[in-house]
Amino acid sequence: MVNQTSRNIVGEFSKLNEAESRDVITYISKLISARTAQSKETPPNDELILSLSNAYENKRARQVIEWEKVRRQNAQRTA
Repeated sequence: MVNQTSRNIVGEFSKLNEAESRDVITYISKLISARTAQSKETPPNDELILSLSNAYENKRARQVIEWEKVRRQNAQRTA
């Protein structure tokens, strides 16, 4: 089913003249660039989350969690 649809699009595209092909490609590239521009926009909460994640207390908490993981792995190996 997917291959058949793909073939239909290619067939229709090959029927276009050079100007129409260029217009279609330009339209597609505009759609793709608009999609990537939307994905690069950062929500306003990102700055807050970033500042909180870089806070000293959170860094220490992550370090403690890593220490606990290592301690548990060592305890399992010795048991």
